[in-house]
Amino acid sequence: MARTAFVLGGTGMIGRAVVPRLRDVGWDVTLGSRGEREHAPGLEGARFAPVDRREPGSLERAVADGADVLVDVLAMRPADAEQLLGLAGRVGSLVAISTASVYAGTDGRVLDDMQGPDDFPDYPVPIPESQPTAPPGESTYSREKAAMERLLLEQDALPATVVRPCAIHGPGDRQAREWFFVKRALDRRPYVVLAYRGASRFHTTSSANLGELVRLAAERPGTRAVNCGDPEPPTVLEIGRSVARILDHEWVEVLLAGGEEVGGTPWSAPAPLVVDMTAADHELGYRPVTRYDEWLERTVEYLVAATRDRPWQAAFPVGARYLRFDYEAEDACVRSLAAR
Repeated sequence: MARTAFVLGGTGMIGRAVVPRLRDVGWDVTLGSRGEREHAPGLEGARFAPVDRREPGSLERAVADGADVLVDVLAMRPADAEQLLGLAGRVGSLVAISTASVYAGTDGRVLDDMQGPDDFPDYPVPIPESQPTAPPGESTYSREKAAMERLLLEQDALPATVVRPCAIHGPGDRQAREWFFVKRALDRRPYVVLAYRGASRFHTTSSANLGELVRLAAERPGTRAVNCGDPEPPTVLEIGRSVARILDHEWVEVLLAGGEEVGGTPWSAPAPLVVDMTAADHELGYRPVTRYDEWLERTVEYLVAATRDRPWQAAFPVGARYLRFDYEAEDACVRSLAAR
């Protein structure tokens, strides 16, 4: 009899990666969602169940027949963790997607608290799962995630794996960090301006690697936290060069020494944020299925296609909150440097 998986919130980028990995090894998969993107590529063969976790009893009804594992792509708040633990007896184990931003630096700082470069947390390189996390609370994204994690990791009602990915990318990505470079290449910008000389290294997570790690956690139930990041994470400069190569564009790289407002990217930071993948290897037998530059081609293909017939802000509503394309400021910066 096939093992059964229920993927909650599985119609987006992460679901597109998790569902095929589970189905390829024989899992029977049901997707619980509000139905916005039921026909997304990669979800073929999965059943759909209408779920709105904020509606009392909705999730419980959706998993009334039980599941060997429930994968929660959207777990955010302590209330979400409590809801999941209430399914003990109906599901065999849990896998919850969290974030590496829960980590606090050795100085106690958290990414959410940054007001400027001097506030960047003092992280060990790489960051192990034993590194302290943000104090649980409701004031910021990372604190809510940390509170959610704590409830799952400090209980014995259900085996619960918490996965901490970094800057996720892949088909279906609505945050669209890589659009920072893709749009500039499509606009045929003659140069790209980068802070910190493009040397920032903020660990990336290809959705395919995240899907593989989720599969392994589903097959090896246990209560644990594991990081998820790509092998040999690229620098900002390397990301930009890879995008330019894929889109057959050349630009001059203007590398600024500091963290000026012009030249900031979604990965720019004054120090590395790189996670340790040893625990995933030792506890789950994890091996990456792709590299950043390999999976990037699929990411770029998706970003280009998603913006072909509509404004990019509509295609990537999360990215639209923070991605900036102030070409006038960049041009002024380059003119200023050329005049020196």
